[in-house]
Amino acid sequence: MTPGVLDVTVAQKVSYCVPAWLRDQNIKHACKRAGVGRIAPHYGERADPIAVVGFGPSLQDTWEQIRDFRYVMTCSGSHKFLVERGIVPFYHVEVDPRPHKVELIGPPQPETEYLIASACSPKVFDHLQGFNVKLWHVFDPSESGHRLLPAGEWSVTGGCDVGMRALTLAAFIGFRELHVFGMDGCARQGRRHAAAHPHTPSKYNTVEYRGVTYDTTPAMLEAARQVAHELNQMPKVHATFYGEGLIQAMMRDYTPTPVEHKKQSLSDAIAILKPELISAEYRALNARLHEENFAYGVGGAKHAPTVLKLCEALKTTSVLDYGAGKGLLANDLPFPIWEYDPAIPEKAHEPRPADIVVCTDVLEHIEPDRLTFVLADLARCCRKVGYFVIHTGPAAKFLADGRNTHLNQHGEEWWRKRLAQFFTVGKITKKGPELFVVVGKKGGKK
Repeated sequence: MTPGVLDVTVAQKVSYCVPAWLRDQNIKHACKRAGVGRIAPHYGERADPIAVVGFGPSLQDTWEQIRDFRYVMTCSGSHKFLVERGIVPFYHVEVDPRPHKVELIGPPQPETEYLIASACSPKVFDHLQGFNVKLWHVFDPSESGHRLLPAGEWSVTGGCDVGMRALTLAAFIGFRELHVFGMDGCARQGRRHAAAHPHTPSKYNTVEYRGVTYDTTPAMLEAARQVAHELNQMPKVHATFYGEGLIQAMMRDYTPTPVEHKKQSLSDAIAILKPELISAEYRALNARLHEENFAYGVGGAKHAPTVLKLCEALKTTSVLDYGAGKGLLANDLPFPIWEYDPAIPEKAHEPRPADIVVCTDVLEHIEPDRLTFVLADLARCCRKVGYFVIHTGPAAKFLADGRNTHLNQHGEEWWRKRLAQFFTVGKITKKGPELFVVVGKKGGKK
């Protein structure tokens, strides 16, 4: 391969533009920021077409056609570019974590809904203060990414640049007919954007496609390579590309090959809702019970000998007490452990995985409509073994609203079937109304 010449068939090595710790700080800041709404999916299909507008150089040639669209979604500098030409976007998308995006957005518009990723710089949120901002999250499948995001919020998939994220967000909010402008994957006459941009390469690589040579960079080429993949995730979406560039040329050869998903809903394929494990009302009821009843949540200590035996067998001290209550299990172990309990503020942080997950006298207390979510979260946390104790009958205690604190009163076979959906279920020992259950990771050895 000639130096400086890239191969369109080869995946390009690209790196994130800021350190991961800075991105995470941006996310934490955005999640706590007051006055910021949250994105929500549109269930159903919108009949209207939408223009999704990138900031590539071909926008100079095609922008006037955008006047024909009622719905316009800009990203990056195309917002300022179109506003200066009298076209106010209906939506605007940002995902880049760097503060220079403020300059590219230009003056915010009261008619525009700003779909801003939580990874964006705080300066972007400052710039849009008082305008219609809806927060969304970039989907991160890693454990740290999961723990970072608040429950009850959406994270959205997509490719490695804001243009592809905009395509995915347009589908997420119901649009199926996408008309794509300024999404080029290449530079023209030394410029990679339709107007001035603070980050412009001093030199470019080249790539050949269908006999035409394009100026590009590894990052731009990798983005171009990913467009087909992202469209394949959205089989109900039809995208038409305008202008001349590398991406437009590649899309002329594009044949959809839809990816099969276990669930057929478009939002299931391209976005993930992090479920809430407990409702606010039920959290408050349990917190009140913990405060008023000193004997509530104190059963952990009696399970310490069993937990110690598991630790010895697995040669680990990595333990999570899931539903720790007043923390008596931790008090009776000779080493520190992780604790999680949503009704106790100092223990309500996102539970982290451990080799051994202990969940005693908890599952019978879970709200029935959230039990699936809790079991899935337990499976996420369980690296090796889970030790669960489940009461099958009524409790002696009652919530302030009059309900028995055991919301799930079921027998052994019912619990075996539910647990088997998420774990390899080992031995279940029944002692009176209690089940003592040992589980492993789904698909592991019993």
